[in-house]
Amino acid sequence: MTLSEQVNNVLAYIQDIEVPANRTPWETGRAFYEKFIPLAGEKETVFQIEEQTVLKDNHPIRLRIYRPNATEKLPVIIYFHGGWFNAGSLETHDTPLRQLTNRLQAIIIAVEYRLAPEYPFPYGLNDCEFAVQWIIDNAVSLRINADKISIAGDSAGGALAATVTRKFRQNSIAQLLIYPVTDNSLKTASWNEFQNGPLLDLKGGIQAWDWYLPNRADQNNPDAIPLLANDFEGLPPTFIAVAEYDPLRDEAVQYAEKLKANGVQVTLSLYKGTTHGFFQMGGYIDDTEVLLQDMADFFKTYTNTK
Repeated sequence: MTLSEQVNNVLAYIQDIEVPANRTPWETGRAFYEKFIPLAGEKETVFQIEEQTVLKDNHPIRLRIYRPNATEKLPVIIYFHGGWFNAGSLETHDTPLRQLTNRLQAIIIAVEYRLAPEYPFPYGLNDCEFAVQWIIDNAVSLRINADKISIAGDSAGGALAATVTRKFRQNSIAQLLIYPVTDNSLKTASWNEFQNGPLLDLKGGIQAWDWYLPNRADQNNPDAIPLLANDFEGLPPTFIAVAEYDPLRDEAVQYAEKLKANGVQVTLSLYKGTTHGFFQMGGYIDDTEVLLQDMADFFKTYTNTK
């Protein structure tokens, strides 16, 4: 494994992170993840950022809307953050999503869904589905183009995005998945090779799935585990990014291959020398900008926004 100097600098930064004691393991994990925010670099200026709160069963779901310019009815990407289903927020992904909306010149709507273990599957997924339907139903007031909706997410958010895209395939023109979680078996060659990291490790993966799927009946549910799905007909063109030194690499590749075998147009991009999470590390890792540009090229191809 030959990590770049930039990646090694990130890992050194993460190694020095301190979090408060006397918290539950998941609260500690969330606090730890929040400390990643500076890795993304300076926050870019965006034309407009606003927030909405929608209610599902009396539970508030926060949405953050990024507008790159004043144009009405731009294409929109609905984005679900990563964090192993138990961490992450609008704040952990604010910097890269500012970058993404500026590169793509599309509206991005980020969704803050409920997290495990307090809210295991399907709470978070249901929040995401509810948010997508609300966005579609309120397209006029949101000043978005309801005919040009794409779904995106990274890591666990990629799993949610994959499932939501299947549910809303008639409304989706593209999906963009960044090193997505697709399988709970944790038995691929990349999980074996990188079981001790960097960044993610096997112990953490097992814990994350246990928190997210505490009910045995859900452990073979394709809505929770995208790789188990078989209903791929009519899915939109898909962009999948994978990091070379990531335990999730092979399950993402397997998902890409399954989509292709079912007639879905897939762009699979491997980022050599990188590790999981580099989408949020643009202040240190140059390949983050490469990823953003690759996503922009893909997106513009399939949304006619060149």
